[in-house]
Amino acid sequence: MKLRLSLSIIACGLILQALPAYACRYNVREVGFIDVGIEAYRLLVYLTKDTSPHRMAELKDALADELMDTNIRFELVTVGADANHPALEFLTSCKISSFPAAVVVSPDGQARPLRLPRVQTQNLASVRDAVCSTLEGVLHSPTQQQILEGAADNYGVVLLIEGPERQRNAAAREAVSAAINSINEQLEYLPKPIARPPMMVVLDQPSLAREEVLLWTLGLKAEDIDQPCAAVFYGRGRWIGPLCRGDMLAPDRLAELLAVVGADCECGLDHRVLQGTMLPARWDETLRQKVAASLGFDPESPMIKMEMVSIVRRGMGGFDYPGVPFGYEEIQVGADEEVGAGLKPARIPASGDRGPKAPMDSGLQTQDSPRPSSVLRHPSSVLAVSLGGMTVLVAAASVVILRRARKA
Repeated sequence: MKLRLSLSIIACGLILQALPAYACRYNVREVGFIDVGIEAYRLLVYLTKDTSPHRMAELKDALADELMDTNIRFELVTVGADANHPALEFLTSCKISSFPAAVVVSPDGQARPLRLPRVQTQNLASVRDAVCSTLEGVLHSPTQQQILEGAADNYGVVLLIEGPERQRNAAAREAVSAAINSINEQLEYLPKPIARPPMMVVLDQPSLAREEVLLWTLGLKAEDIDQPCAAVFYGRGRWIGPLCRGDMLAPDRLAELLAVVGADCECGLDHRVLQGTMLPARWDETLRQKVAASLGFDPESPMIKMEMVSIVRRGMGGFDYPGVPFGYEEIQVGADEEVGAGLKPARIPASGDRGPKAPMDSGLQTQDSPRPSSVLRHPSSVLAVSLGGMTVLVAAASVVILRRARKA
């Protein structure tokens, strides 16, 4: 009897040691470095009907090469060929009447015309050069690059956009610093260690004009910024949660958003919310190597990517979103396949902030999922969520083993 009881206790200890192997291998930050193909930007290039198929094919190949390492997909649209083509609506909203022309559409449905120099459709080499050179301004800016590199090396990034008043800007900096310090104090208690705390990137008033695209992705215009705003980014430049301003720009609110980034990827949060809208970006080899060094593994590895995509799909309630890596893919604007590819514009929050769906109060609740308040209140509570299920399993296994030992 004593021998069997001792063996039962040893068995319980082995179960405790083995349980971590069944825990999720990744945290939210790590999963944020993959692209599951549900948040692409679209580039629509409008050409006239007299463009030859041969020249269209040449332009298509050139744009495919140019956009290979980006999260922008493109389509060539022949104006006048199909009066019901869904892409034509952007010509009206962007007030475009001369061609060739180009428009970038964000995942949430915002359209931004590209300012192309005057070129003739017959000279498609000049069209290609004009589109590609203009796209560089969409894919790269000093602040965008700071965010991408900061998220690659650190826990995440808090972008602080300053307003016109110095005192309010100083108070906003203090709030962001306090939130970062709060997360820094909890790094050792996370389900998986993250070496570096979040960092702050400041976009000051004089720099707003050069960051039109970045502001556009946040649903902002430079002239409308009358107070400090903050946004949280992680992973591959993903914007998570609402735009924080006014009373929302407070240490506890920012800390709640940041806490999610360090959570276990299977902690019960809705991945439709966690997979926040990415910045338009070129994900080059330098950034890939930086991320691999920071994570200790390559998120572009096919096996790892397959596992992460599976996790994201489970977190989306079993919806089958095709995993589409960064690169070229032709799309039919308005076709049924758009829903599967994640190209359906997201619902705009009632507040007017054009971020991923999230409540304006604490947490990242959606209408379709319960509010994970215990996860969002404090980073250390993430650990409790991750281990809670394990504790129940251990207790149940222990009871069964001990009962059998007593009967024996």
